[in-house]
Amino acid sequence: MDLGSQFSGSQFSGTNTLGIMPGVVSSAPNTLAVDLLTTLEKEIGNLPVLPNASESDEIAAFSGNIPTDLTKEDAWEHLDQMLNRFVGFNRMLESICSKLQGGAKGLSVMVRYLKDFVGQYQIDGALLEGKIQRLVNVIQKQYVDLTRSEYTHF
Repeated sequence: MDLGSQFSGSQFSGTNTLGIMPGVVSSAPNTLAVDLLTTLEKEIGNLPVLPNASESDEIAAFSGNIPTDLTKEDAWEHLDQMLNRFVGFNRMLESICSKLQGGAKGLSVMVRYLKDFVGQYQIDGALLEGKIQRLVNVIQKQYVDLTRSEYTHF
C-alpha cells in the first residue's frame, strides 16, 4: 500500500467543502513521517513469511482501534509508550528481532496502525524517527541473517 496515496486527496487539499482555507495546521502528515513509514513498509515487504503474532504478543497492541479522544500531546505519549513496549529504549536488537511477527496482529498491521494514527493526530516525523529507524535496522538485520542462513544450508 502506497502511503502517498493514502495521505493525499481532497481532504488534504487545503480547503474545506465550503472553499474556506483552514487557519490551523494541515491535516496531512509531514513528509518525514510519510517517508519513515514508507521505508518501514518496504522493509517489512522484504521479510520472508514470519510466524503469526497472537493476542498475547507485544506487537498485537497495534491491532486494536486507534483512540479518538486524545489531544495531540496525549496522542504522542500514547504512541510513544506503545512503540517503547515493542522497540524498547534499551532493548537489544536481538530481543526486538525475536518479536518480529506477521499475520493479523503482526508487522503489516502495525504499519497500518502507525499510518492511521500519524495521519489522525499529525504526529511529527521527528518524534518517530529514532524508533522507526531502529525497527527498520532490526528488520534489515533479520532479513540479512535469514538470507545468510538459507544459503548456508546448501
